[in-house]
Amino acid sequence: MKKKIFISCLVSLSLLTSISAQTSTSKWQSTPISIDGDGDDWGTLLRFFNSEANVKYEFRNDAQNLYIILKSADRATQMQLMMAGFNVKLKVKTSPPTKVSLIFSAMKMGEMPPMANNQQGRTDKLEGQTDKLQDKTATNPEFMPKDTAILDGFVYSKGKITSKNDDNESICFAKSRANHEQTTYEIRIPLREIYGKDYALESVSTTPLQLQVNINELSQKNKKGAKGSMGRGGRSGGGPGGMGGGGMGGGMGGGEMGGGGPGGDMGGGGMPGGGGDMPEGEMGSETQAGGSNSISTNRKSFSIEFKLSTKQ
Repeated sequence: MKKKIFISCLVSLSLLTSISAQTSTSKWQSTPISIDGDGDDWGTLLRFFNSEANVKYEFRNDAQNLYIILKSADRATQMQLMMAGFNVKLKVKTSPPTKVSLIFSAMKMGEMPPMANNQQGRTDKLEGQTDKLQDKTATNPEFMPKDTAILDGFVYSKGKITSKNDDNESICFAKSRANHEQTTYEIRIPLREIYGKDYALESVSTTPLQLQVNINELSQKNKKGAKGSMGRGGRSGGGPGGMGGGGMGGGMGGGEMGGGGPGGDMGGGGMPGGGGDMPEGEMGSETQAGGSNSISTNRKSFSIEFKLSTKQ
């Protein structure tokens, strides 16, 4: 009888240890992070890497905001994010749970990525058209398509928002510029949008959250355009073929990260995620997060459970 009780205690302790090990802790951010798509405020290494999606990521918080960053140097992942779209979900593990999400639309077929506007034409006629396009863009910033996201489940913010919102009291996001080799995506979510205006950080920090990122499957109608955009020559793709011509390769930046439908529920597998999440320091080198030469078309999903931090 005593032996059975001892074994039962060991099993319970093992389960509790496993659950604890899968719950991370958000880093405390002493100064506000600038949401500009550069990622400079995060330092050179991010804490987590999902090998299936080829995405590095991290989350931090201060007393007012939750900050999230996603980054990828893999061209296939960049194309899938742009052509298929993705969403970012948060679930507060209360009963019943609180669920919120940001849904980023896929780039529409026939829509020209921003970087393509700077390519030189192959003929005098194309060069003239390109010059006109650049002139029109320079005199009218609204001519360039804005990145948008659809908000779902938040307390105050509803509907569609555009990138680089300067309102410090609302949800905002920004993408890296088109000439960056790594796609960088920054998000700031005021905690009151999740917990309401009367939340106490010391109280809400005891309840875990789950962060889940879902990258949509690349549909058949978009595969051909995505392959053309990848190009065949040089680091940044080659030739004028496809949507991106010679400029779509390594640094998708401003036009690469679109979004998708609401996707499934917040299933996810905690710390291990969909493709073996690990601390960035264990990844080895920057090239392990990118460098794939093939287009990845399957839906990818990874998640991690964490708690907010209350101080440094």
